[in-house]
Amino acid sequence: MSQRQPAARRTAQQSNNDPDDAFIARVLHLGKWAEKNQQVVTVLAVVLAIGVAGLLYYRSYRRSLGEQAAQQMEQIYQTVAMADVEGAQTELATFLERFGGTPYEGEARLLLGDLYLREGSPQQAQAVLRPLGESPGEPLEFQAATLLAAAYEQDAQGTEAERIYLQIADRSDLDFQVRDALEAAARLRAERGDTEGALDLYERALEGLEEGSPDRGLYQMRIEELRSASAA
Repeated sequence: MSQRQPAARRTAQQSNNDPDDAFIARVLHLGKWAEKNQQVVTVLAVVLAIGVAGLLYYRSYRRSLGEQAAQQMEQIYQTVAMADVEGAQTELATFLERFGGTPYEGEARLLLGDLYLREGSPQQAQAVLRPLGESPGEPLEFQAATLLAAAYEQDAQGTEAERIYLQIADRSDLDFQVRDALEAAARLRAERGDTEGALDLYERALEGLEEGSPDRGLYQMRIEELRSASAA
């Protein structure tokens, strides 16, 4: 009867469980697979190279596009400074067609929307500002939302303007921005005869003000005026 040799068996098991040996075995297996599938490996290498080259080109293209957009915005501001409103509007419209999607798109929309508002073209301002200000969440978007609400007001769309103002009040982290939006929405409600709704918004604006704030007296005065007019 042959005798068992546990020491030898343990040595073999340790060899089989050695991570280095397992890694070498996988590398050898991969090498054999690559030899058998050389065409596939070549195709994969070409695809990878094309992908890397495409990514590098795209990054370079975006960087160059951003630099061009920055230079173009500087020229547009010069046009605005010369009070050439029509020329600035044309340049901004062209800018949005060419550089839409760059970090400067929002700035261009904000400027163009403001120019349209100043010349009394609220519907054109709405079209430009809506993609940026319809659902504000970032600082530039809140600025666009304020202009968008003003464009709705100028276009006699009080309900839409109130909706945007209330979005600003609900989402902004800036106290002054919240109060301004609440005040504007309250004014719109009062204009259409919704006294109770206007009072609710003025009182909400009061909640965030300190006792010594000069705005408290202004809001309290408007609240009293509304109550008096409602009781008359």
